[in-house]
Amino acid sequence: MSQSERELERITILREKLRRLEREIDNPFADQETCCGLTLAQCHTLLEVGKAGEISLVDLAGTLNLDTSTLSRTVQGLVLIGLVSRVPNEKDRRFVVLSLTEQGRKTFASIENLFNEFFQGVMEFVPEERRDRVVEDVGLLADAVRSYNEKTGCCGRRKRR
Repeated sequence: MSQSERELERITILREKLRRLEREIDNPFADQETCCGLTLAQCHTLLEVGKAGEISLVDLAGTLNLDTSTLSRTVQGLVLIGLVSRVPNEKDRRFVVLSLTEQGRKTFASIENLFNEFFQGVMEFVPEERRDRVVEDVGLLADAVRSYNEKTGCCGRRKRR
């Protein structure tokens, strides 16, 4: 087998394992009961706003890699159920700052605890001496994917300048 064939095989295996990992992580949280009555999109959005404390809609869209119009609908749903507040900037009313309400902070803490318990249980299946390495390698892969996406755009197509 040539080097390029081995590389293609490695990439194919990586893609398969990542799809399986995504399904295994999403499955326990796909049901809205598990994520405090929120959809996965709302759950991810709430977690990012909670982590940031305050964040603009534009910055949040960048973090989640979504366009602002799509994200705005998700945020509006969170505003309507009282978990997120939208405050227009006094100088530029088009600029909106998002933060969690009191109920949003409680929901955030609940979801954080849920995810922490889940991943604590997952890590118990990883040999203790390899846990730090797993965390480091997942971070390395996430950073590499983001860097590649920033360089090339969607699906590896080169961005037009």
